[in-house]
Amino acid sequence: MQESMTRMYQYRLPFLRGELADLPERLTLKDLMPLDHYHYCGTAAIDLAIERLKVTPESQILDIGAGVGGTARYLAQRVGCPVTGLELQPQLCQMAGELTERTGLSERVKFIQGDILEGITGQFDAWLSLLVFLHIPERKTLFSQCAAVLKPGGRFYIEDYVQLQPLNPKEQGTLAQMVACPELPFIPAYQQHLEQAGFGHIAWENVTPLWQDWVQQRLMQFQHKQEHYRQKHGDDLVQSYLNFYQAVADLFSGGNLGGVRMWGQLLP
Repeated sequence: MQESMTRMYQYRLPFLRGELADLPERLTLKDLMPLDHYHYCGTAAIDLAIERLKVTPESQILDIGAGVGGTARYLAQRVGCPVTGLELQPQLCQMAGELTERTGLSERVKFIQGDILEGITGQFDAWLSLLVFLHIPERKTLFSQCAAVLKPGGRFYIEDYVQLQPLNPKEQGTLAQMVACPELPFIPAYQQHLEQAGFGHIAWENVTPLWQDWVQQRLMQFQHKQEHYRQKHGDDLVQSYLNFYQAVADLFSGGNLGGVRMWGQLLP
C-alpha cells in the first residue's frame, strides 16, 4: 500500500514546497489553510468531528493518516487539546513536523511515522480519520488496531468513500490506479466491520451530494488558476493535479461512488 500511496501523492510535496516559498518562516494556520488539508470541506469537517467526538482541552486525540498535519494543528489550536498524528509516509510525516514547528504548535502536536495496521503504543480518548481508510483493504486488522488505541468508551469519527451501487470495471480501475483505493465496502458492511471490532452506538450520514459538489468546485477552481500554477510549478506537476481532480469528479458524478461520515464509540 505504501508504494501506491507514494505514487499517488508524489506531486503534493513539490507543490507544497513551491507554495511555501512565498510565505514567511513563521506561519499561521490561515497561511496554510489552502495547502495542508487533504480531506474534503476543509476546517468545517474538523469542526463537525470536534462536536461529534465531544473534544475538550483535556482530550487526548489521535489523527490516523495525518498527512502534513493540517487536521492535527487545527484541532490543537481550536480546542487546546494534545493531538498525535500518525502518518504512514515518512516524507509527509517529516513535513508535518516542519510545519508544526513553524506554526508554534509543537508543544501540543506531535507526529509518529508508522502504520496503523502494525499498531502504536498509547491510548486515546478519541481518534479521527478523514479520507484515509479507503486506502486500506485489511479492515479486520485496521479496526481491531483502531479499537486497541482507545480508552474504554472512547469515541471515533470517520470520513470515507463507500460504494452506493456496484462499481463498474472502469471505476474500479480508476480508484485502484489513481486513488490508491483497491476496494470499497457498502455502508452496511462498513458498519459490520466496526461492530466486529467492538465499536457501538454507530451513527452515519450520507454526504455524497455535498462531496459531489465539493470535488467539482475543487476541479473548477484549480482549472481557473492552472496557468498561474503552470508558470510556477511546471506543466507535469499541474497536469498530475488536473488528472487526479478530474478523475475524482468523474467518479462521484457516476453515482456509484459515495461519501459517508461515521461516528460512535468503543463499547466497554
